[in-house]
Amino acid sequence: MLLLCAAWLLPGLIGHAPWKGGDGEHFVNLWLLLQHHAQPQAEFATPPLYYWMAMATAWLSSPFLALPDGARLASGVFIALALVFVARTGRALYGEGAGWAATLTLLGCMGLLVRGHELNAYTAQFGAGAVMLYGMASLARPGGGWTLGVGAVLMVLAGGAAEALLLLVLAAGLLVLEGYRSPAARRAWATAFVIALVASVVWLGYLSMQGIPFTRPLNLQRWIDNASPRPAFYPTLLGWYAWPAWPLAAWAVYRAGRRWRETGTALPLSILLALLGLYAFDAHPGEEQGLILLLPLAPLAASGLFTLRRGAANALLWFALMLFGFIGLVLWVYWSAHDLGLPARLASRLVRLGMTGVGELRPWALLLGGLVTLAWVVFLVRVERSPLRPMLVWTAGMTFVWTLLMALFLAPLDRRLSYVSVGEALAARVAADECIQTLDVRTQQRLLLSYHSDRLLAPADVGCRWLLVETRQREAEPHVPADWVKQWEGARPGDRADRFHLYVRN
Repeated sequence: MLLLCAAWLLPGLIGHAPWKGGDGEHFVNLWLLLQHHAQPQAEFATPPLYYWMAMATAWLSSPFLALPDGARLASGVFIALALVFVARTGRALYGEGAGWAATLTLLGCMGLLVRGHELNAYTAQFGAGAVMLYGMASLARPGGGWTLGVGAVLMVLAGGAAEALLLLVLAAGLLVLEGYRSPAARRAWATAFVIALVASVVWLGYLSMQGIPFTRPLNLQRWIDNASPRPAFYPTLLGWYAWPAWPLAAWAVYRAGRRWRETGTALPLSILLALLGLYAFDAHPGEEQGLILLLPLAPLAASGLFTLRRGAANALLWFALMLFGFIGLVLWVYWSAHDLGLPARLASRLVRLGMTGVGELRPWALLLGGLVTLAWVVFLVRVERSPLRPMLVWTAGMTFVWTLLMALFLAPLDRRLSYVSVGEALAARVAADECIQTLDVRTQQRLLLSYHSDRLLAPADVGCRWLLVETRQREAEPHVPADWVKQWEGARPGDRADRFHLYVRN
């Protein structure tokens, strides 16, 4: 099981530059912090906990990893933290055997696969939420109050002040349930509340002394901006994002029947519904923020896994075998087109899509891909019959196709999804001691190009001899004064949406 968790977690965390999108956005924030020697709570809307961890992992791994890879390890740390505490929550609620089931179910959620392998500040909320979930599940046990309080502090530092308050209120509501009607549980909740209150007061006092508005480090702009909320976003998202956890969780609730007030059902279900109610008012909903919704679903789904009927269990098992077996076959066909040029029509399509090195055999990719496929086949042959087998095969199948994708196509995807090639083109034409003025270049692209080219890209005219202009899809050629002469035009491989034009002043 530990080997499967490691095989899911590590591929894709390292070995590539920041990619366009969320990965690039969070890297840009981190890079600016390191450039300016600033504190994250003072600079960005995203709160500081994730960036503190990213700075630490980047520094510790700097002798052998590039800055983006070292910083991305922070996501791995918070995902691992969530896995540990979700497993402990499963054991606390349903017994010893439910721990691994909860972990496998969480790893098997489709929404976690990509978001858990990129620079993503919301993984800090994900890890903190798992700690709070375990604290709530073990509130009547020794140490439960401390765990809940520490989790709440981490959540506040991760930008989840609203979530921390909500979960503390829900924990107070647990005291009416039969398993929590004890003086020990009440003392534990009081301990958690005092820890969270004292730490929050200290944190807010520090922010006030530094003159930092509370909305930034507490991430309050999600709730107070004027943008219209989209209450259906997260319930709709969970349809694929939380697959296959949500059908198993629904089965567990159905099986509970009139026993829905028992802790094993009431606790995760109330957390999920409360979070969905809170997120209905989110002014800026997104997939990244939805990670925390997986936490209550995973242990609840794990309990449903053990009562799943044989027909449904076999259906999930065979669906996983056919789906991931087919995806693995497709990946090998695409590898053949990329490295061998066969089939020729598919190879030409890859060229049009901007994949580099088509027709060039990469022995290491072939070797790694073969080992991953062999490991998958050996696993299928040796997996034993048990209630965990359907989810084990599903999660192992997801791990197989993700690892195979990284083994066969990490390098081509890196060229396709990063700005390395554009940065190299700028560095080849602009001297190291010169700057580049930019026009209509978005902030994220400008800073990523500055990082990759090691050149200063200024958003305004500061007397630079070079000018970089960005045009969007179907936009006409930019009109620049006659004293600017074009030296280069290009884009990321296969990118038809954005194009860059480099000029030099006569």
